[in-house]
Amino acid sequence: MSQNYEIEESGLENHVGHLLRRVFHKARNRMQKKIADTGLSPMQTSAMTSLRKKGSTSQNKLGRRIGMEPGNVHGLVDRLLKKGMITSNFINEGPGLHILDLTDEGRDIVDKVIPLGVEAGKETLEPLTLKEQEKFLGYLRRLL
Repeated sequence: MSQNYEIEESGLENHVGHLLRRVFHKARNRMQKKIADTGLSPMQTSAMTSLRKKGSTSQNKLGRRIGMEPGNVHGLVDRLLKKGMITSNFINEGPGLHILDLTDEGRDIVDKVIPLGVEAGKETLEPLTLKEQEKFLGYLRRLL
């Protein structure tokens, strides 16, 4: 039985959340396979990629950048600190902020991970033509 047949038989073939969740799982699994030897999760690499591309920032802003719930960002940051991938420096201005940045090791790893993420994305979108890929990504951004 093909997966498309299973989707049709599930009664969920037109449920956007169901379809997006299934595509998300495929994309995440591709990324997890590509980065398995780093010991990092896709969300950890997302945080590190954001720090690499957008620069150091507060924990709260990092969470907003990567679309993570505030209550979950703390655990993600703690794990990256324990792995030695990021630093946290307290800035005593106003209420005070912890500014996060990559360590040298974190920078080296994320520089290897970024192209793997590009590959995983290409593989996920491979069934679509280039024009369809552009439209699809545009639609996803509009839905955010």
